[in-house]
Amino acid sequence: MSAVQLADGELNYLLEGPAGAPVLVLSNSLGTDLHMWDNQIPAFIRHFQVLRYDTRGHGKSLVSEGSYSIEQNGRDLLALLDALHIDTAFFCGLSMGGLIGQWLAINAPQ
Repeated sequence: MSAVQLADGELNYLLEGPAGAPVLVLSNSLGTDLHMWDNQIPAFIRHFQVLRYDTRGHGKSLVSEGSYSIEQNGRDLLALLDALHIDTAFFCGLSMGGLIGQWLAINAPQ
């Protein structure tokens, strides 16, 4: 696993699958971490390079005081995508992850 540095801490992520394939981002639900997707990964990496990450306050990502809003989590993901030089991606999120996806669709549809 790897981490990208944000202004107030690190965001933990795992990128796997064939380089050059379309990117699929997986965003976890409240109270879980990136391992919630473990059983789906073998099927997904046949077609995608899969980026899964621990949202703020989950797994090995930063625990900070202050905002844990959907907007903050969306901005965290945008920072992760920028750090990895990923310009476009498909997105799948469960529960809180789905709300992050809705925020992205409105605020960063590219």
